[in-house]
Amino acid sequence: MSLLDDLNTTKDNGFHLPGGTEFVRLRARRVPDPYNPSQDALDWTNPDTLTIHGALSSSTSTRTPNVLDVQTTSTAYLTIDDPTADVRILDRIRAVPDDGRLWEVSGFPARDVNGFTGWQPTLEVALTEYRG
Repeated sequence: MSLLDDLNTTKDNGFHLPGGTEFVRLRARRVPDPYNPSQDALDWTNPDTLTIHGALSSSTSTRTPNVLDVQTTSTAYLTIDDPTADVRILDRIRAVPDDGRLWEVSGFPARDVNGFTGWQPTLEVALTEYRG
């Protein structure tokens, strides 16, 4: 028996993040744009939610002072232990319990797969937070 056999006999995909925490994926509902009814607008007043389990890894923060305002942009990566989690660009991610931070999915989620075994352990999501 190999390590892969052990991993594949547990739960869904065999990979868990013991240090991970809960997050909520928020997705805006699409409504007709009041200024152009032929297009949709995003309505964040009552978003669709999904609870996910993952580990957040902060990457960088950049503060851009300007004469009119100051903006801070932070980037991070969220590793989700379910490679089939429904996460897309423009979704928002919030920690549970809410710590006041709200991340936006800023890149295509990566569902990497091992070319030799077909094993898909995680979903990797690029996040950006804007303040200011």
